[in-house]
Amino acid sequence: MNILKSILQYHCPGCRSGKLFNEPFEFSNPLDMPERCPNCQQHFEPEPGFYFGAMFISYGLSAILLLVPALILVLGYDWSATRAMLVVVAIGAISFFRILRLSRSIWIHINVKYEGKAFGSPEEV
Repeated sequence: MNILKSILQYHCPGCRSGKLFNEPFEFSNPLDMPERCPNCQQHFEPEPGFYFGAMFISYGLSAILLLVPALILVLGYDWSATRAMLVVVAIGAISFFRILRLSRSIWIHINVKYEGKAFGSPEEV
């Protein structure tokens, strides 16, 4: 599995097969993650505050996702700022949890090296 597919499907960066987030998705706890990968035992929170950097990734993704449509609507289609803002708020509400999880996935993939082997694989024995 390549890195982009691993990031978008929320897989472990160490083995690219274990899931980063607990399933099923719950609105009350959207960032609920297991402590370790069930396949390779990669620790998903190596240190307290590890995902602080994901906040900056989330900000960048949100800016692109929300600013571009707003500018297109206001400048390209001559919409009022209020009308465009309603669309932007709707897009933001729909994509909020996806961006949160995606930014965490990107951050851990930046910081954890791909090992390519699962726990208990023949290479380890």
